[in-house]
Amino acid sequence: MRLAGERLRPLSLAYVLVEDAVIVAALAGAVAFAHYGSFATPHSPVGAATALSLLLGIKGVFYYAGLYDFRHLRPRRAFWTRLGAALAVSAALALALGTAIRAGPVASRAFLVFFPAGVVLCRTAYEVVGRSPRFKRRLLFLGAGEHARRTARELLDARSRHYEVVGFLGEDETSLGWRIGQKPVLGTFADLLRVAEERAVRTVVVAAEDRRKAMPLEALLTLRLRGVEIVEEPKVHEEIAGKIPIEDLRPSWLIFSDGFHNTPWRNFTKRTFDVVVAAFGLLLAAPLLPLVALAIRLESRGPVLYRQRRVGQGGSEFTVFKFRSMRIDAESQGAPQWAKERDPRVTRVGRILRKTRLDELPQLWNVLEGTMSFVGPRPERPFFVAELRKRIPFYDQRHAVKPGLTGWAQVRFRYGSDEADAVEKLRYDMFYVKHHSIVFDLRILLDTVRVVLHGGKAR
Repeated sequence: MRLAGERLRPLSLAYVLVEDAVIVAALAGAVAFAHYGSFATPHSPVGAATALSLLLGIKGVFYYAGLYDFRHLRPRRAFWTRLGAALAVSAALALALGTAIRAGPVASRAFLVFFPAGVVLCRTAYEVVGRSPRFKRRLLFLGAGEHARRTARELLDARSRHYEVVGFLGEDETSLGWRIGQKPVLGTFADLLRVAEERAVRTVVVAAEDRRKAMPLEALLTLRLRGVEIVEEPKVHEEIAGKIPIEDLRPSWLIFSDGFHNTPWRNFTKRTFDVVVAAFGLLLAAPLLPLVALAIRLESRGPVLYRQRRVGQGGSEFTVFKFRSMRIDAESQGAPQWAKERDPRVTRVGRILRKTRLDELPQLWNVLEGTMSFVGPRPERPFFVAELRKRIPFYDQRHAVKPGLTGWAQVRFRYGSDEADAVEKLRYDMFYVKHHSIVFDLRILLDTVRVVLHGGKAR
């Protein structure tokens, strides 16, 4: 089962629920300690609204500290640094809330003892259990070529919490003795049953370069009947990296895979979500709009708003609106150009607008009129689309949904500046097209706020 683009895992889900219970128990215990067992005193911080506000605030702090990224094992020092900072901010939040509702000092101090102790104990237990090999899926790659290497690299570089690479099997004996990311080639396809049994393999990843050659079908069937999971390499790559490898993807894999739920109900809920969020966003941004316009006008001559043709859903073109962040002669050479790192065409005000995403505010109107969605692949210019669709397989499939003001590629990858970046962005865009949902959209919005606060991924 997936939620917000992630596969739900029992251990991680259980931890989140236990952590919530620990926070509520710390709050209740603090009040009981301060009021001798009474939970209904006039100044008690306990109550549905107070407890919920504190719980959501702490969860938000933990989320923005990256403590709910359960896919990767962080270095211990980095993890405890993040946890310590999150606990300090959460404690300040609890004190501010306690002061606002006039909670007694004894209750506040008791919470500041019970809460960190409970969370640290809970996290320590999860880290110990989560790092145990017993809770990892042991992967054996059937293949030792580029397909196997790219997925193994993602696993090994990311220090996956959920998977462990056992090794590889080559198509023939020429690959014996190789090591891929410090993991050995353990034999050939003919050794599949023996290696799987000796190494207690739970998942075989089919990553053969050429399926037309002899595949150990009988051995694969035997393992499958024994309960070993047999999966194709693109599925594992998608699972661990949050993107779909498009270079060697077969159309049949997309046709028969799960996802791509572009139903009338999904379209209705997404459109409702877009209208509500865009209207609310314009209302909040209303005081900022004239100030941004004034800053642009004071720095450089030219229009405040920038209009540009982009490619939207189904390949249709539309006009996108942005606050101008470049000089008016930015494309005086005539041909469209990719944005570059420290692009000299960007004005001083424009650089600030891009870092804070304020230049995108006029696109809220595009969302209201229906040419864009709040979340989706970023729309590209027709000139670039015409070139990219010739060179990149499945490029037009990103137009199956409406383009977005923000998207999965925007929160997971840097700003695209060339064709290679466009390929990488498409991998993330295809993942979004396959798994998009309201919950996934909410996650991307939260991640967008985190990216803006950290000042990253903008040019």
